Amino acid sequence: MIKLNVGASRKVSDNHYGSRGGNVNIELELDSTLALDSTKLRDHIRKLFDLANASLSEELQGTTEHASILDAHQQRDGAILNGNGAGHAVSVAPVRYATEKQIICIQGLARKHGIPVPELLKQAGVRVFNDMSVRQASAMIESLKGSSAK
Repeated sequence: MIKLNVGASRKVSDNHYGSRGGNVNIELELDSTLALDSTKLRDHIRKLFDLANASLSEELQGTTEHASILDAHQQRDGAILNGNGAGHAVSVAPVRYATEKQIICIQGLARKHGIPVPELLKQAGVRVFNDMSVRQASAMIESLKGSSAK
C-alpha cells in the first residue's frame, strides 16, 4: 500500500479588521502497483489536491455547498478518482473569533470614550472579548467609532 497525504492551506483577509485561514489535509491509501505507473499516481495526487483546494475555497468563501470528489475532478478534467465518485468533503462553518487587533482597538476606543469594559462585554453578550466573533467585534468597533463622531 502507498499512503498518500496531500494538503492545502490559505489565509485571506476580510473587511472586518481581520483575516481567516484554513488548512485541509487528505490522507488516502492506494494500491502499491500505482508506484509503477507514475502518470496514474500523479493523476491521483492532482485530483486529491483539486479536492483539497475546492474544499478549502468553500470554507473560506463561506459557501454551504459541499465539494464532492466527483465535482472537484469534473471541474478539472472530467475524471473520477475511484471510479464511482463516492465521498464528500465535510464542510463545517467555523466560528471566527475576534482578532487581537480588534480587541486592542475596542479596548482603546473604550478608554477614549470612558466606557467601562464590563458594559461592552454585556452589550456583546460575552464574558471576555476573546469570546466575540469577528463580526461582533467589527460592529462594536464601528459603533465606538461612530460615537466619537458625535
